[in-house]
Amino acid sequence: MKRNIILVLVMMIALFACTHRQEDEGGDPEGPAGHPSLKAHTQIFRKGVEKVASNVYAAIGYGLANSIMIEGADGLIIVDTMESCEAASEVLAEFRKISDKPVSAIVYTHNHVDHIFGAEVFAPGGGVPVYAHETTAGLVGRIVSKMRTVTDMRGMRMFGNFLDSEWLVNSGIGPCLRYGRESTMGYLPPTRTFSDMLTDTVAGIEFELVHAPGETDDQIFMWLPRERVLLCGDNFYWAFPNLYTIRGTPYRSLQQWYRSIDRIRDKRPEYLVPSHTRPLIGQERIEAVLRDYRDAIQFVHDQAIRGINQGMTPDELAEHLKLPPHLAEAPYLQPFYGTVAWSVRSVFSGELGWFDGDSARLNPLTRSEKARLLVRLAGSEEALLTHARQALDNGEYQTALELSGHLIRLDSDNPSARDIRVQSLMALGEREENPNARHYYLTEALEIRDRFVALADARPKPEQVRRFPLEGFFELLAVNLDPVASAKVDQRVGIRFEDEKTAYLIHVRKGVAEIRQCEPGAFGGMDLDIRVTANAAAFKEMLARIRNPAITLAGFDYGPGNAIGFARFLGLFSPPEPKLPHEPLK
Repeated sequence: MKRNIILVLVMMIALFACTHRQEDEGGDPEGPAGHPSLKAHTQIFRKGVEKVASNVYAAIGYGLANSIMIEGADGLIIVDTMESCEAASEVLAEFRKISDKPVSAIVYTHNHVDHIFGAEVFAPGGGVPVYAHETTAGLVGRIVSKMRTVTDMRGMRMFGNFLDSEWLVNSGIGPCLRYGRESTMGYLPPTRTFSDMLTDTVAGIEFELVHAPGETDDQIFMWLPRERVLLCGDNFYWAFPNLYTIRGTPYRSLQQWYRSIDRIRDKRPEYLVPSHTRPLIGQERIEAVLRDYRDAIQFVHDQAIRGINQGMTPDELAEHLKLPPHLAEAPYLQPFYGTVAWSVRSVFSGELGWFDGDSARLNPLTRSEKARLLVRLAGSEEALLTHARQALDNGEYQTALELSGHLIRLDSDNPSARDIRVQSLMALGEREENPNARHYYLTEALEIRDRFVALADARPKPEQVRRFPLEGFFELLAVNLDPVASAKVDQRVGIRFEDEKTAYLIHVRKGVAEIRQCEPGAFGGMDLDIRVTANAAAFKEMLARIRNPAITLAGFDYGPGNAIGFARFLGLFSPPEPKLPHEPLK
């Protein structure tokens, strides 16, 4: 049954996925035990502001990332600004115990949420230069773009933001992600950007910003030559690096990453300040740690390629490729964030694509067909359920997890299969050393038990919405086109935004939305079904669900067409309802 058009508009496009901790919402209040080494790792995030050099201070343990203050003669530079205004406010209060000088500049080491969304706390209303790589603003825009829903969902599982404080030990590179339903976002767009390197002086502080792609393509490091302090962003932290992250991102080039670390090593810093975990002091120690770190990354890259050329599949790479003992035993290369197995799979897909070389994978059985095959081999669904229960009782939790997935695919309401899956996930999570995997297991267990999908529902402030470009909103519209509702539609709509002096033409053509940006006066000779003159800020706020759609649409000018017709048209762009990964499409 077709949804009410206005309801669709109210629900359609949430700009931000904000994670949140759910306290006391079911489950064992004591929570599953954490892996001993993961518990010990928590000491890395002991909360406080650490003085690194004479004028450099790192705030650690206030959120997922660190925020760094550099004190100059008459002002401060803040490098990375936390994940929310609430986290940033706590950090600023601590910095103010050290200096009351005004903030003269902000530096983003890269585009991730935990480094940029507290900026407005340090510079209310902006007004100070914000330094970043030239691609950072566009990558921030990706947060509100086409991959938003799935990365939100997987990110919440990975960071454990639906787990209460008894279940969440730490997040591997920080105590937790303080970014949730009640969070306030204070992103300020970059105003000073560069390509390869930028040299500048602010408040008497001389610094270089150097492009160093690694964990992200826009990653930079900051070098203070006078103090011999290097702020390395996320290209080093006290854990095996997330060469692939299970929340999903574009391919992270391992070669770029270890070469960027080499550029850091070439500076021969006396102080190394990462944006996660604790600083390192001493040139020799820093060199030894960074040399091992980059060697681990290169080893994974080179040996994965060697295995690929041998004909190994991703599963075989994950099974056989191990770090050399001196790297595997290094305390700063323990699998508290990334893992070797995840990394080599990513190298395979990043370098060679999805096909693993096995002919059986060219046109494989669907997941439902595979489930029915296993039932046939077992003799019946009840027999397969018995095998799953026996595996659970024998402590074969991975086997029980996989078998329960097949059973649930055939009958998503099978209470016994659901119970086996929940118990398997809980057991795997309890034994997992990597917090990302632990959180994923435990969160999915809660989702199955309590029948919900781990998606948050945060609404940004209007000023935040207005800062994001229209282009991202229209890209999101395109991928949310309902192919069934639009299968017989051939309709052209032009929208002119007077306040941003731009226009967009949307042609919905039998399941495809062709969207083009145009000059404001481009619609003069066009044969349009609906022509809209709109306010961009109001349009963005409506799509972000912070402005009433009926009132907003009624306030636009039309000719030809009207608000009802435009609402009907926008109703074609209906986001799909997310499903749990083990369940079939409804």
